[in-house]
Amino acid sequence: MAFREKTAWISLIVGLGVYIFYFAQAVPAIARGEAGGGYYFRLMVVATVVSIIATIVLTVTSAVMAPRDAKAPRDEREKLISLKASQFARFTLSAGAFAAIVALFIGVDRFLTANLLFFTLALSELMQSGAWIFYNRRGV
Repeated sequence: MAFREKTAWISLIVGLGVYIFYFAQAVPAIARGEAGGGYYFRLMVVATVVSIIATIVLTVTSAVMAPRDAKAPRDEREKLISLKASQFARFTLSAGAFAAIVALFIGVDRFLTANLLFFTLALSELMQSGAWIFYNRRGV
């Protein structure tokens, strides 16, 4: 498996784990009406920091195990794959940001709106990694 595909898998798996953990905590609180508070903000920050640290550690480990592959420049195919995968992420992020703006205008709770936006960020990241893997495997 190529280094860049490994990094896409790392991003996808770490993201799934961290975001599932976060939303497993946040969604029941929203359902119970316990929205808001510093606890969920800290949980969001911790989820983001853990995601970043885990991704960095695993990517560096992967690079150390295959240094020549990690240092190889991106070829035209990888650039095209990155562009196509980014389209999914941009669309998801734009739609989620618009939904969050609409939610604020119609009076949805700030906590729910913040979680909608965080979900959108998480989903766009996961979609980009997944699309990268798909296009790489498909042979684009």
